Amino acid sequence: MKKFFIIILQIIIILFLASIIINNSFIISFEFKDFIYSISSSYILILLLVIFSIIFIFQSLYFKIKFSFSKYKLHKINKKKDIGYNSFVNGMIALSGRDYKKAISESKKVSNFLSDKPALNLLLKSEIYKVEKKYDKLNLVYQEMTKNKNTENLAFRGMMEQYLRAQDFHHAFIYGEKLFKNNPYIENIYDALIQIISKTKNWQELLSITEIAFNKKIINKRIFQENQSIAYFEIAKIKQYNEINTSIEYVYKALSLRKNFPPYIKFYIELLIQNKNYEKAKKFVRKSWKESPHQEYKSEIIELAKHLNVNLFEFVKGITKLNLQSEVSKLFLVEVSIIIKKWDIARNYIKELLDVKPKKEVCLLMAKIEEGDTGDIQKINSWSLRANSGQDNNVWVCMISNQFQDEWSSVSLSGHFNSLEWKQPFMISANNKSDAAINYENY
Repeated sequence: MKKFFIIILQIIIILFLASIIINNSFIISFEFKDFIYSISSSYILILLLVIFSIIFIFQSLYFKIKFSFSKYKLHKINKKKDIGYNSFVNGMIALSGRDYKKAISESKKVSNFLSDKPALNLLLKSEIYKVEKKYDKLNLVYQEMTKNKNTENLAFRGMMEQYLRAQDFHHAFIYGEKLFKNNPYIENIYDALIQIISKTKNWQELLSITEIAFNKKIINKRIFQENQSIAYFEIAKIKQYNEINTSIEYVYKALSLRKNFPPYIKFYIELLIQNKNYEKAKKFVRKSWKESPHQEYKSEIIELAKHLNVNLFEFVKGITKLNLQSEVSKLFLVEVSIIIKKWDIARNYIKELLDVKPKKEVCLLMAKIEEGDTGDIQKINSWSLRANSGQDNNVWVCMISNQFQDEWSSVSLSGHFNSLEWKQPFMISANNKSDAAINYENY
């Protein structure tokens, strides 16, 4: 209706203009080859009006036909896309229902009807090959997906998973790192890379990605410091025998990030002894024992006393008096007394630990004292049997697998990164008991 009124209005305006032109017409004369021609202005204007009208009509018809054709073409394209999108959805549904034949059929439709959307077709194909376990074909699809910005992250993740499945951790890390650099916020990608690094031992990369993760606020400060310290610790272990001074520097960096961590302290003392920095080791031992005594580095203290050529008992006594109320200090004095065969001194220090239900380690030490002092088999056996009901010594327990081990490692024996905690074992088996006491036969 609106268009009709516009057309009527246009006709009225044209007729109005025509009437003005006719009522105000004039003669136009011009000379051509000795002849003079005259014509009314009305005829010229009417002729121009007719020409413009014809042009307008043809132009309108042209655009109308063109618009109709474009509309038809767009409708055809949209219908084709609808079929393609429906095929994609049907293919994914067929996959979830393990109807692989239908999924493959729908994948072909996606390829035909969404040729301008190769990402969807590649995605559907990748899922089909994945569930069918056709890994060679899947790799080819992933290679194609890496060429498309919309699917490259999916491809990197897929390739990482493929190589992890094949236990090719080197290539798994390459694609995982690409994915991490493209989008470090992908869920669990940092943790996945950490686990891969724990297999490849590429500790420099641990430093790099941990710094990125911290700067992007993916991990908190505690995780950042722990993981950085582990990287420094592991690099120090690698350089221990070829670059001792560099190794010492790296362990010191690790300690600055994870203060008073016993395995780092133990290794730092070991390195100082190895480098013959005995006085520096002595100062560090005293400082460490005062702040946080721990049985992890008792063996290193005894070794240091040998190199300093000092009286073992007096040396240990001087260290332990800095934190004498600690149970670890008392146990250490008992153990050293046993080593030097001073049974009265050993009994004197251990009596404070003989409560109603002494710990397993205390019972075993009492059995050792009786063995060296009296040789009374009945007392030795009595304390040994009593040890079975005593509380176990703390050990390094993997909080994921519940397996435990005597020595700390950045990757637990069950293969988990930074999962060990110093605590009571969850269960004890005859073949996996931890006795953290010093092996006296070595002295």
